[in-house]
Amino acid sequence: MALDPQDLEGRIESTVHFDEYKPKMGKDDAVIVATFKVFGKQPASDLENFIEMGYDWVIDAETSSGEISEGRYIVFVEAERRSTYPQKFMGLINDLNNLTDVEKWTMVYYDKADSRKNAVQPLTKETVANSVPLSPRQYRDRKTAAESIESILNTARVPRTKGDINEFRTFTRTARD
Repeated sequence: MALDPQDLEGRIESTVHFDEYKPKMGKDDAVIVATFKVFGKQPASDLENFIEMGYDWVIDAETSSGEISEGRYIVFVEAERRSTYPQKFMGLINDLNNLTDVEKWTMVYYDKADSRKNAVQPLTKETVANSVPLSPRQYRDRKTAAESIESILNTARVPRTKGDINEFRTFTRTARD
């Protein structure tokens, strides 16, 4: 079944979540999982089919087997972690603008190590590029840094509070001028 303009009007929530769930088609460091919350089983299936059939860069699209809340389903969209992801994903969002009534898309990057990054922010190519790790190495480095700091603080028996490692940043080399 093909979707017509505004077929998903009032059905898709405006906030897209990234890396909140583990991928089915690969490892965490190699696959980005974007999720859309959709009201209704059939609209969720329609969105899944639209994405899976229309975008060759999408590894897999799948609708949750059950409701996450009353009448709401999740559509999982998996793609490789690549530097081209923000541009491709925003192309998908531009196409969805023809099917929905969402005027302002927002995003949340789920970062277990830094809960401040879990804040809702505008969905743009730049926010995706700055929030979502776009390579397996970048993903692993971010995760390893947070785990190392956590381990050091626990080993040193430093009194802890929730979110106390949020101010730590990973080391990045700077270019010589």
